[in-house]
This record gives sequence, C-alpha cells and structure tokens, in this order.
Amino acid sequence: MRVLAVVAAMAIATPAAAETTPPTAIHQLMVLEPGDASYKLFHGAVWLEHDKASFNYQWGGLQCKGRELSETSIQLLFAAFRNEYQVAIEYIVSEYKGKTFRCVTGFTISKS
Repeated sequence: MRVLAVVAAMAIATPAAAETTPPTAIHQLMVLEPGDASYKLFHGAVWLEHDKASFNYQWGGLQCKGRELSETSIQLLFAAFRNEYQVAIEYIVSEYKGKTFRCVTGFTISKS
C-alpha cells in the first residue's frame, strides 16, 4: 500500500515531457512589454509557418508560468526570423482557466 502511494506521488510530480515541432520558418514573432494589457497573461509568442493558422507558442505570464525566454533567446528567434532559418520549437502544453497553451521550453535553429 505504501509503495502504491509513493508511485502515485511520483507520477503526479513528474513534469510533462516536452514535444518538438518540425523545423519550419517563423511566420510571426510578438514580444510584449509590461505596459501591454496582455502582458499579465503572456510575454510573447511565435507563430510557425507550418501551423500558423492553428497554434502559437508562448512564453511567460499566467498562461505559461515559469516558462520565460531570456532577452538573448528572443534576439536569436528574431535573427532566425529575419534570416529565414528553420526553427523547431520545444514546448509543453499548459492549462490556464480551462484553455490550453503551448509554452516554449527551448528551440533549435538550423539552415534549410
């Protein structure tokens, strides 16, 4: 009985594994500043060419709590966008107020 309780506790404490998008171009990049009305919810988002109509990948705020991108990472994403490099986003799915969000946990930039 005690072993079962420990196994159940470990299953709950285990963070979700990150998923990875296929490499594709960045369609759009949004960075919010603290004065923006949406900043409390998220701090930025990226839309990828392959699924831009269905998803965006966010960071920071209440929707992606604890999933911040550094200033350097944001600059790297912009450079990839500007130079038309391929980007694969690593993300986890987060839930906030009954809605799901894809939260960036990392990314890989490559030449096509």
